Amino acid sequence: MRTILLSLLWRLGLGLLFGLAGCDGHSGYRKVDGRWAHNGDAFTPEDAASFKPLDELFARDARRGYYRGSAVDGSEGASFEALSEHEARDRLAVYYCDTFRKGQEYWTVQHLRIGRLRDADPATYRVLGQGYARDAQRVYVDGVPFSVRDVASFEPLAGDFARDAQRGYYTRVEIPGSHGPSFASIDPRDPDYARDRAHVYHGHREVNTPNQGPHPVLRIVRQADPATLRVLGRGYASDATHVWHRGELVTGVDAASFQVDESYVGDADARDRLGPWSAGRRITPAAPAAAAAKAS
Repeated sequence: MRTILLSLLWRLGLGLLFGLAGCDGHSGYRKVDGRWAHNGDAFTPEDAASFKPLDELFARDARRGYYRGSAVDGSEGASFEALSEHEARDRLAVYYCDTFRKGQEYWTVQHLRIGRLRDADPATYRVLGQGYARDAQRVYVDGVPFSVRDVASFEPLAGDFARDAQRGYYTRVEIPGSHGPSFASIDPRDPDYARDRAHVYHGHREVNTPNQGPHPVLRIVRQADPATLRVLGRGYASDATHVWHRGELVTGVDAASFQVDESYVGDADARDRLGPWSAGRRITPAAPAAAAAKAS
């Protein structure tokens, strides 16, 4: 058992070292002793005389495009250009490139995933940021297309929200009845809240549901006035008469005196004139006997 544990720790240590490789100021493409290398791994371009790095990840020569030193199959070097840290294009296609590791290899070996985006139009393909892109016909996130009402007006917002001229979206899913032209994030300090002219929305990824993996949850914030709601931080929002936590109405709170505690000291994350709160619930003071027993 000890031998297995030591072997596992050794492999994990190697994975950490490999993960840090490239963070010493020499990441990307370098020419060493007449040979090209990427992050220390030597490779031979198809046309070394014309080889040219485009950034730390992509490169090209007269024949091919390259990602992390590997040729992008079917690419045309003369028109190849980098668009983001994952996306590139030439006059023929758009490419999405990434890396992955395998658990059975103890995450010590980095593999490349290089693919051509099927049906993507390189002439109109545009990177929007936050993993999103679009061409004349589709919107993409991390290289995967999904449906929206109006491609030309689509734009990502803070967090997992987005909009186009007709609707708002959360995690790439249309929000029924939302109003695209007025749909917007409320405060960048808490990107889980958004609003349009009629509603306030809260979205988050739930990780604590029994027998269910992480999944997105979108709520319409009940009784909220989009015009006056303020995001307070730590999942809270309020107006003159209500307080919400992660989109759910908090009961028994004094909204006028409610303040969020940003110190991150102790159990409380907020307070009103009647006492402390944590995760949308009032913290009830311990009974004297219980408090004395805990202190002893």
